[in-house]
Amino acid sequence: MLAGRARLATAVVAVLALLACVGGLVTGTATPASAQVPGVRIQIDSVTPYATKGTKNLRLTGRVVNSGDVALSTVNAMLWFDQSPLTSRDELTTAAAEQPGERLGTRLDQPWNLVDQVALRLRPHASARFDVKVPLARLGLSAAGVYVVGVDIRATTPDSSLRETWRARTFLPYLPAGTKLTPVEVAFVLPVTARPRLVDGDVVHGPAASNDAGGTVALRDFAPDGRLSRLLQLGADHDLSFLVDPSLLDEARRMSDGFTTSSGTRVGPDQTADVRRWLNRARGVLAAGDAKMLPYADPDLPTLQRYHLTDRFPQAVRAAAQASDQYQTGGTLVWPGAGYADAGTLETIAASKAHTVLLSQRALPALPKDGSSPVASLATPEGAVTALVADPSLTAGGPGGQSSPVGIQQRFLSETALAAMQGGDPATTLRRMVAAMPRDWNPGASGDTLFRTVESVSWLRPLSVGALLSQAPTAYGGPLRTSPSDTRAELSPRHVQHLRDLAASSAMLLDMLAEPERSRPALDREFLRAASTSWRGDDADAIELVDTMNSRIRKAIGQVEVVPPRLVTLSSQTGRFPVTIWNRGRQPVEVRLEVRPRDPDMLKVAPIDPVRVDPNRKATVSVTAQAPADSTVRSAVQMEARVTTRSGASFGATQPFFVRVTGYGRVGWVVIFVGLGLLLLAAGTRIVRRLRAAAAARRATADGGGEAAGTAGEPGGPDGPAPDGQAPGNPARSNGRSAQPHDRDPGTRPGSQPGSPGPDMTKAKR
Repeated sequence: MLAGRARLATAVVAVLALLACVGGLVTGTATPASAQVPGVRIQIDSVTPYATKGTKNLRLTGRVVNSGDVALSTVNAMLWFDQSPLTSRDELTTAAAEQPGERLGTRLDQPWNLVDQVALRLRPHASARFDVKVPLARLGLSAAGVYVVGVDIRATTPDSSLRETWRARTFLPYLPAGTKLTPVEVAFVLPVTARPRLVDGDVVHGPAASNDAGGTVALRDFAPDGRLSRLLQLGADHDLSFLVDPSLLDEARRMSDGFTTSSGTRVGPDQTADVRRWLNRARGVLAAGDAKMLPYADPDLPTLQRYHLTDRFPQAVRAAAQASDQYQTGGTLVWPGAGYADAGTLETIAASKAHTVLLSQRALPALPKDGSSPVASLATPEGAVTALVADPSLTAGGPGGQSSPVGIQQRFLSETALAAMQGGDPATTLRRMVAAMPRDWNPGASGDTLFRTVESVSWLRPLSVGALLSQAPTAYGGPLRTSPSDTRAELSPRHVQHLRDLAASSAMLLDMLAEPERSRPALDREFLRAASTSWRGDDADAIELVDTMNSRIRKAIGQVEVVPPRLVTLSSQTGRFPVTIWNRGRQPVEVRLEVRPRDPDMLKVAPIDPVRVDPNRKATVSVTAQAPADSTVRSAVQMEARVTTRSGASFGATQPFFVRVTGYGRVGWVVIFVGLGLLLLAAGTRIVRRLRAAAAARRATADGGGEAAGTAGEPGGPDGPAPDGQAPGNPARSNGRSAQPHDRDPGTRPGSQPGSPGPDMTKAKR
């Protein structure tokens, strides 16, 4: 009995202990939202570029940044390496895709003098430099190849007595004595590009700032130590091949004498001195060296091809050809996205009269990768295209996706070293490779180190793109491969929709301009700048630029408007009235006036021909309207007037006005003509009567000419009635002269005639 109770108690204790453990586990894994997390970011600034038997030390330097929320103590740096060499480029590609810590290796933390004591305490967001130097003999390297090396950072956190470890990796080519190398000729493509900020004219997109024009292609990039200045200097010092965006040169030219930001702030010429210096420097460097032009603004051709928006691409190629002539460069080189192009894209390139394209070697999977085919020829329905084939592995950086200047340098040296080790007779085997730097590459202060190192190694020979393109191309008829990552990086559908809106506004403006061909190139270039490949990954800023462009175009369209009459009265069935078109813009337009009644049955408006209106001028259009034949409308008809483009697309506000119709119709015209007829008949009758009376008077005068005049009571006598035309009792008028209207008897009152009845007689007649 007691034994059973003891066993029961033991079981209960065990269950409670188990629950306590589970509770402890749950509690231990729960992390408060406000918990502080340690973190370190490692940046390798320099490394011994390659090693031979004569190399004494392997050295890595860089910076440690405490990116966490807690302070770190006893921060140390030590060398890490893998003793297994990479002997092929495929192995190197695999290693470059690894994350630091995935590959096993050796950490040299003994003896203590090989460890760099970085800091006793490193506060959050603080940084410290490290410098690790180890004798090469300590690594025990023997076989030729590329070794994965790096640095481990170890530190203690306040909440743990254990030491945390953070890692960074790079590559080290090792070439012991006796290693056979076939020299590799390398052509470097150095892009000189930036995100376009030019809106129109000298207006640059971006807010104003006190010493910088804010969001422009930043004035600081044109400064002597800016990115664009470093690129020019680097290419000139090491005879690199430039690949220049003409829109950057265009933008610099417009900014050089001052510009206006899209927010309305004026940046004066005194603030753009660096831009002028850079532009002058670019003219000299590009003319003296090996350079080619990208299509204007470097449009994202794969995106435009996907959404059927390539109609402006030929304009980009033509603008590049013009810039090439202006800056004395070697023609145009199209670079679609990351170097991938399907058959349709290649056909678009060929149709635009651009015959040279920069493609990734991965886009041509059937092409040899040993450096024997750096130039290929691809057939399209629009003609052959010559492809300059760039090896993306040369500038990919890594491991872990590192793209710092040092990471690119070590990857480049490792790739070319392995290519040189592939064997072959140096006298007969020609290995040529193309290394295209990233579009947005910033060489920084250490960029010069890469090319000095390249010039110093024994297995590399510099080559220009122009010289490379002079060799006979390899005919390529294999498949074309696309890249899912490059497709995902294309301009977003939202960005494309804003581009469509911009294209629609531009088309409407061109359709209303009297001289559209003068404005078409500028509008096409605006679209190309908005569709630049450099906008990949930055939807918000790109769409803001597109909308700024679109609003300016819509404003220009709105400068043309209709000025309707206040009230029009048609006094007949058909009539005309004026409507005014006012062009407040800076370019002549040719538009149509559309006038129509709200009720189509009330009035019919005759077609109106297109009207040209010069800048800051008004044009009056005569509109003919007709009421139906049986119309009896006497009220005002509400009308609408608006302007349209030549093709009939309406824009601007619709202006209402009223037309009053009197509506005489046929009956009204009959009444008018009958009245006119009666008037003419009465006038004719009166004329005939006068003529007859005059004739009778002449006959009477002729008949009485021989009788004695003066007999009393007879006609002509003093007491008798006077003959026609002679006043009685007035001898002076007996000479046959007709009485004139102003002749009157002196005794006669004004307003009465001689012999007229007196007042009493008038009343009687009444």
